[in-house]
Amino acid sequence: MYIRSTGLGKTLLKARVVKIEPTNIIPETLEHPNGSHEPTRILMVTDIIEPVNWTVRIFVEPRDLRQMLKQAFTHPSILLYALGFLFSKGEKPKPQNNEKTV
Repeated sequence: MYIRSTGLGKTLLKARVVKIEPTNIIPETLEHPNGSHEPTRILMVTDIIEPVNWTVRIFVEPRDLRQMLKQAFTHPSILLYALGFLFSKGEKPKPQNNEKTV
């Protein structure tokens, strides 16, 4: 995936999703709650692989997910494109430095 940020000017970041999982860790500290109640969120870990090497953690809250679904169902063409993406071959990812090619 590609990411653009207004804070980085015209820099185009290339990224890949590493994992998506439910979690109750605290976003500010990335620690598990110790005795306090922390709501469950969806954690999406993304590695920025070009032009820098960063790990980005995105904590999706229920209202964010509702907004994403609302946008998708408000504009059905988005769902059609998403279905097309699921069944397209797309570009084969290049192996990372620590991955071996066969």
